[in-house]
Amino acid sequence: MSTKQEGMEQPIEEHEQAARSFMASHAQIVWSVSTDTTVEDAPLCRVFIGQGEEEMRGQSWLEAVHPDDRERMMYTWKHALVTVKACETSCRLRRPDGSYGTFAVRAVPLFEQDGRVREWVGVSTDITAHQRLEDELRASEERFRLTFEQAAVGIAHVGFDGRWLLVNPKLCNIVGYAQEELLAQTLHAVLMPDDLSTAFTDAQRLITGEQQTYARELRFRRKDGVLVWVNLTVTLVRNQAGWPLYFLAIAEDVTARKQAEQQRQLNQLKDQFILHMNHELRTPLTSLLGSLDLLRMQQGRLDAASQAQFLETAISSCGELLQLVNSVLDALTITEQMIPPQGEEIAVASLVRDVLEHLDPGEEQVDRLSLDIPDRLTVWANEQLLRQVLRNLLSNAFKYCPKPAPVVVSAAPIDRDEREAHFAPSVCISVQDAGPGIPPEELPLLFQQFTRLKRDLSGQAGGSGLGLYISKRFVEAMGGRIWVESPGINRQGSRFCVLLPGRPSSPGTTSN
Repeated sequence: MSTKQEGMEQPIEEHEQAARSFMASHAQIVWSVSTDTTVEDAPLCRVFIGQGEEEMRGQSWLEAVHPDDRERMMYTWKHALVTVKACETSCRLRRPDGSYGTFAVRAVPLFEQDGRVREWVGVSTDITAHQRLEDELRASEERFRLTFEQAAVGIAHVGFDGRWLLVNPKLCNIVGYAQEELLAQTLHAVLMPDDLSTAFTDAQRLITGEQQTYARELRFRRKDGVLVWVNLTVTLVRNQAGWPLYFLAIAEDVTARKQAEQQRQLNQLKDQFILHMNHELRTPLTSLLGSLDLLRMQQGRLDAASQAQFLETAISSCGELLQLVNSVLDALTITEQMIPPQGEEIAVASLVRDVLEHLDPGEEQVDRLSLDIPDRLTVWANEQLLRQVLRNLLSNAFKYCPKPAPVVVSAAPIDRDEREAHFAPSVCISVQDAGPGIPPEELPLLFQQFTRLKRDLSGQAGGSGLGLYISKRFVEAMGGRIWVESPGINRQGSRFCVLLPGRPSSPGTTSN
């Protein structure tokens, strides 16, 4: 090679290197095509696709277009030539090293003064990096969609007002709503009343940054009224500036595990119950058999007063046995109610009246009862379980409340403040007596199994010590809460309260 030729090639190489540098920094290629579709020389384009000037003038530039894009590219170009309108498309162009870059292509016609097309001018912009980001984003969104749709746990985005913003199929399955139905509800509508304040407090801590996430076992009420236990994990999603956007909630159905735990507890309870009942049943049975045996042995030799006394003892023992048998049946009912009971809308006033009418002989005291319950007030509960709870509370009230002091049964929706406006309504049913009250030190023991107060052990009132324990289990099975308020002062009595899910009701009050 001559020195002259070497001197000519060096500027060419320098020019191509400069072109590559310019193209890398500007990521755009400008080109033009004459009316006979001849491509004018475009050095930047030639450098990018690795073709010579003569190749570019023909149709060889098409070989640099990805095979999958050629047909679409030619169709778009021919359509623009026919319609004489600007066109936009994208395609992949092959680099000299065999790799492909993605370009956005735009071409516009330039006209002579007489309206004829003089040439076409185009700009090809390198969008490879942008396209790569879009592809990665699209793949990420698809992975999220598949995870969201196919997850074995419920996933949701929740607004600050409790509205469901986005829910996956598993969450819909857990709560028994179709997706459209659930999106029209709020989180508060499916949470049980006793869990609402805790959930609200946790949400506030997330917003203020006191904690980053929280996880709790809570109860959801399905559309059909059945309760399910969920392990709810919640975190707050923020934007890049740190502003909160929405809550991300993950709900795992743990009902089966909770039922297994409760079953183990019940098995322990039944073992204790059998041991306890073994002693409790022997006492009235011994008294009953002794009285009847004496009546048989002394038949015809006892005066009327003695016979009446033995019969009264036998009858009293039978009553005690009946109470113990009822406790056994109630304990068995707890076992049967391991699956959350079916709920229904129940009129509170009507059920209370019905329970009063069926109290055991001697317990019904209509003249001592004060009933203050709105006629249309309803709760969502299981009628059989709620009936048993009310029967137990009313029986205890009449037992310990001295005559003629009244027993007051009242019910009303609980007050909500503005921050709880979206929460499901709840109803508080209370039974107030004017009895001896409960000492403060015995209040924590009241709802435990086999618990009897000191006054019962030393007095005439009997019982198995299971009534309030069973009532507590029934109320909790219905998604509610039961507690007692008592100053422990004689004749100021006790107030037993039952909080249950409610329904909106119209005003109207029944009073006796």
